[in-house]
Amino acid sequence: MALIDVLGDLKVWIAAGFVAALLFGSIGEAASSIMIMVLIMQMSVSLDGLTFRKDDMKTYKRPILWGIVCCFIVNSGITILIGSLFIPSSTAIWYGWVMLASVPSAVSVVSASLYLNGDTKATVLMTSAIYVSALALTPMMTWAFLGSAVGPLEIFRYIVLFIAIPLIASQVLKRFSLPRRGKIVFINIMLFMLMFLAFGSNRDYILSELDMVLWVVIACFVKIFVLGSAVTYLLKRSGTDRDSGMTYILFSVWKNSGMAVSFCMVLLAGTEAAVPCAVSLIMESVWFTMFTSYSERIWPTEDRGQAAET
Repeated sequence: MALIDVLGDLKVWIAAGFVAALLFGSIGEAASSIMIMVLIMQMSVSLDGLTFRKDDMKTYKRPILWGIVCCFIVNSGITILIGSLFIPSSTAIWYGWVMLASVPSAVSVVSASLYLNGDTKATVLMTSAIYVSALALTPMMTWAFLGSAVGPLEIFRYIVLFIAIPLIASQVLKRFSLPRRGKIVFINIMLFMLMFLAFGSNRDYILSELDMVLWVVIACFVKIFVLGSAVTYLLKRSGTDRDSGMTYILFSVWKNSGMAVSFCMVLLAGTEAAVPCAVSLIMESVWFTMFTSYSERIWPTEDRGQAAET
């Protein structure tokens, strides 16, 4: 396997980040500041290429609406429901689930749509709309479920920092025509840093509370694999065309876990709240690898033609 293929493999970087965190642990108080810079750089490069045109918004109004529903109602709703089970045992872990539910979808859904032969143009527009919506929805959701634990104005300040600034920066990056492989490697390095900082800051908690971490892993499995299977089944049964269906599945499963990790580290003083978000980041990567490998068996491409005939 060529070196560039290894560097472009998200699983390798996530595994490396987790191992490095266990070996070296926390880097101290600087972790949260570094995480802010890492996420802004990662988001800026990830958003490069996203467009938001008025005419397209009218044409794709219905898919865009369904994308927001999949992200902030289906995905967020299930995440809140699962996270609520942790309220009696750990308030901090519950806060982490709320942060995970409140963030927008992963920007990587655009690349994933290409892998799955989904409607890529619709995915780009849906992602753009979801990130603009997150400027209002993320502070509202955290206020609704966390109350005074985190001030909505503070959340809004950081959501602007993590979304508005990268959106502006991505427009500047367009002028440089960054190579696709180079962007992928850079994004993967930033994800490695997020994993290292998140798990490293909570290494002692993870090693001392393995039973709690195991329950988080099980919960993430349900949230990602079981939910993904259920949404796929329902979309196929409803007669949704495959192109749109693949996109809706992605938005229903894949959250921007890296952003959620950063919120936990910055706004919740690096507590174990980041654990659900970091575990979700790993599980989403595993799910995506398996889903892309078996997508033709799960939802064959020929179903696209059958749905159109129906």
